[in-house]
Amino acid sequence: MRFAPMVLTGFCAALLAGAAAAASPSLALKARVFEHDMEERFLLDGQALCKLRNATSDRPHTDYNMPDNAYMTGMYTATLSMKHAVTKDPADRERALRSLRALHLLCTVAGKRGVLARAAWPKDRPSADDGVWRDSPDGVHKWRGDVSTDQVDGVMFGLYFAHELVAGDEEKRMIADDASAILDLIVENNFRIVDVDGKPTVWSKYHPDHVRKREKMNALLFLQACKITAHVTGNPKYADIYRKYAVDEQCAEAAVEARICVNPLMPRAVNHSDDVLQFLAYAPLMHLETDPALRALYEKSLRRSWEGNGKQPGVAPEGNPFYAFVMAKHLDERGGLEAGLDTLRRFPFRMKWRPDTIEKYRTLFEFDPDAGPLSPEPEKGKPVPVDRRGTTWSAWVQDPYFGSDWDAPDAVMEYNGHDYLLAYWTGRHYGFLSEEQ
Repeated sequence: MRFAPMVLTGFCAALLAGAAAAASPSLALKARVFEHDMEERFLLDGQALCKLRNATSDRPHTDYNMPDNAYMTGMYTATLSMKHAVTKDPADRERALRSLRALHLLCTVAGKRGVLARAAWPKDRPSADDGVWRDSPDGVHKWRGDVSTDQVDGVMFGLYFAHELVAGDEEKRMIADDASAILDLIVENNFRIVDVDGKPTVWSKYHPDHVRKREKMNALLFLQACKITAHVTGNPKYADIYRKYAVDEQCAEAAVEARICVNPLMPRAVNHSDDVLQFLAYAPLMHLETDPALRALYEKSLRRSWEGNGKQPGVAPEGNPFYAFVMAKHLDERGGLEAGLDTLRRFPFRMKWRPDTIEKYRTLFEFDPDAGPLSPEPEKGKPVPVDRRGTTWSAWVQDPYFGSDWDAPDAVMEYNGHDYLLAYWTGRHYGFLSEEQ
């Protein structure tokens, strides 16, 4: 008899929780829905697939546009690693290791040490991706090359968090080999990414002269790659490469101006995908850097990206939760947390999926995807709230000042929720979000 009240209380609590979920999904429920969809439709043996094209009458198979699989798989590996650090669930660790193994495939499928693939796909499986594909030496895969600095940035981000949070000894050796192979090939080729034919890829340049004069962001990205490689290998060789690049070549000073600060209301003036790349670089660098002089430069760079240059704004007004969590963690700047939290609350499922997909998950998880009114119309010249933006493969890459430009998606296209998941689990891992929110 004395246990009955506990059972009844638990039952009532479950009913109340179910009612709340049906009314409006919590941040945690949104994360579960997006991860379920990721697992169901957007993973190939742990490799995160980008844009899904649903089957049609004239094309009976589902296929994917895969230019950024390496970048996205790196982010997803890091996301799952951070999730495991929070939940301690062995199943979450295994999912993170599965995506880590997918990263390893992308690092090795070309058959030449250090050549990274954008994507790898079963050789005999139908695909309509528009890239240039080559058969792998193993005879099992085909792979897409022409890797950019973007892909290396995402991959290194994933290798770092996996190394720190989920990897055992065997995985750490694999991470060290993959990171060092990528870095060695870049250094051997005059600080350029090269393809399997030895020719530089289109977006490949890290050379000190180039980054100091033209692409200062790439200085930041290469510093991230060097620092991570030095850390995961423990090899003084990579610490020396990092030090020479950062100090002797003055690339850490160049990285202070990694973000181009211009008027965000000028169409295409700001490449917001670059902003994501920078914050993927900042997080590991700020975790790892202990040299006071170098850390001061990275802090200056991070603050400039956040605040702007005094004439034009940085990313602070955008309400991006991932950026806000990085700022709060590493500079104890918490002014962006509430806006970032609001973005997560308002993050719409319709940004990713067709109505029938949303309905399927509404029924499965018992929530109302349209709960609550839209955000107020933004003032002229202010960022558009996330729930007023259109469909996109990445909310953080989308231009937040012109969100309505994205309102005409292809009806057969759908996208995964990796961007929400990255932000959410970064917030949980850094201690700025709780399971109850």
